[in-house]
Amino acid sequence: MSLNNLNLLKAALEFIPKQSFKYMKYLGNKINDFGISVPEYSDPVEIKGSVQSVELSLYSQLGLDMAQNYRQIYVSEDICGNEKQPQPDRFIIENSTWEIVKNAPWFEYNGWCGALVVEIKELRE
Repeated sequence: MSLNNLNLLKAALEFIPKQSFKYMKYLGNKINDFGISVPEYSDPVEIKGSVQSVELSLYSQLGLDMAQNYRQIYVSEDICGNEKQPQPDRFIIENSTWEIVKNAPWFEYNGWCGALVVEIKELRE
């Protein structure tokens, strides 16, 4: 069996706990009532994946802001950061909104993606 065709995340999620959360794909920008261009996102869609904390000791190694909250997520979806589009996709995890800081786009190659996400504190419910 070739690892090139094996969805490693799908195989791993058979053994590690999955979590449900919502995914919002970036659709583009629209002009609001004040004439300002603002990002527009799809309606939230429930997906399953792995959500993991990021160790505080890694914050400095990764150049992360200590005042922010970060998570690492792994999903079998083709998620995008801002390497391909002007705004990153977003997620709602436990009533907080998160957006991609950096991702590993393995979807075309292996059917999954990993992403480092940051909480958007201004959108906390």
